[in-house]
Amino acid sequence: MSKKETQSNLIIFSILFFCLLELWLLGYGRNQFGIMWSPIIILISGLIIGIGFLKFFNGKEIELAQHKIDGKRFGAIFLATFFGIWKCGDLLRTVIRDFPLDFHYPVDSDGIHQIGIMVERYLNGVFPYSIITEWPDLEPYLFPTYLPLTWMPYIVPEKLGFDYRWMGFAILIIGFLYFFYKVIPWNRSWGINAVLLFLPFLFLYIFQKNDTQSIFRFSVETMIAGYYLTLATALFSKSNLVRGVALLLCVLSRYSVVLWVPLFFFVILLKEKKTNLFQIGGWLALGILGLYVIPFLAEDPTIFKQGYDYHTKAAVITFQLLPWQAEGELPAVISNGFGMAIYFDQFIEGSAADKLWFLKNTHLSLLCLTILISMIVFYKIKDRMDYRIFLLGTLKVYLVIFYNFIQIPFGYLFLPMVFISLPMMALLLGQVKFKEEHMR
Repeated sequence: MSKKETQSNLIIFSILFFCLLELWLLGYGRNQFGIMWSPIIILISGLIIGIGFLKFFNGKEIELAQHKIDGKRFGAIFLATFFGIWKCGDLLRTVIRDFPLDFHYPVDSDGIHQIGIMVERYLNGVFPYSIITEWPDLEPYLFPTYLPLTWMPYIVPEKLGFDYRWMGFAILIIGFLYFFYKVIPWNRSWGINAVLLFLPFLFLYIFQKNDTQSIFRFSVETMIAGYYLTLATALFSKSNLVRGVALLLCVLSRYSVVLWVPLFFFVILLKEKKTNLFQIGGWLALGILGLYVIPFLAEDPTIFKQGYDYHTKAAVITFQLLPWQAEGELPAVISNGFGMAIYFDQFIEGSAADKLWFLKNTHLSLLCLTILISMIVFYKIKDRMDYRIFLLGTLKVYLVIFYNFIQIPFGYLFLPMVFISLPMMALLLGQVKFKEEHMR
């Protein structure tokens, strides 16, 4: 192995190290570096992954071989998925058994409960987007903030009679299967493929085993992670329909990716036929019209703004003590080791609303700056880097900034940011040079 190849391997394993560090910091290693340092290290780790990934592939031509998914590959995918579902599913089964849900009596969190009310309303012919009045122990106060593809998939478990949390789990597993379908044919090495089959379930298992944030009790963020993993993987698809649907899944489930979408279309415009741009945009627009605008926004054009306003109002709690906290403590929402909101609390003078205002505007400014810089950089290097690599790397950087500066930094929100590292790890591992390759 040459010195250059040794250096290349060292860079690859350094980036992979930060991928695992990021995973550890959001799981077993949560808050291990203290309230102030842990968010900084999570932010820096994520940026090193995204920027290091882009730097490594700058000037490199990559060939993604398409080895057939033969009997051996299919068998390996089946076995990995079977044992992964068995192990991770058993952990989820225990959570579901120990923490049953009642949508009319939200306890500790209103996430899944809000989804349950929206599904119930929809199936009963009631408009889902209005203030929730179905909770007898609470005053009417919550305006539904969820976009259609966050709550509509749960029509399935409601109709079939199984727990909603299985649905989020199932969608993530579908994301894993699509990931396997795309990346396993890229590598001839069975060692690398074994790692790639193992990693997604390792990520999930680590989050489940150290679920100090009650991610699997109260949230359906596994579904959102599945959506974003699908998008990250679909960047390497040639199908305009697949890419359009992958974008739609993310755009109509979380607001997170919205500002990144123009960068996606900018890159496609420069590197592919214009018909591809129109077809992907067409599928995306059709989905938004059919699933959101026509059935809901057309009936009440204010629902988006009402949801946004409620979210902003709720975000003020980020900088306030919760009822069970003593005077002088740090606000519980921002002292869990996630997100940069703690710095705005400690270093910005003024009321909770003032601190939130600075955080929101910093958040928006950084995201817009990231997209603008990305567009300028890509225009200059468009002939020196595979554009799909660029889109994946910038998606990682964008989401790292988005979630680390989010106004309400609940731990479960960080799952998508971590799971999109999987295609990056697959691409990096495919570039590892083994000594025996040069001894033939």
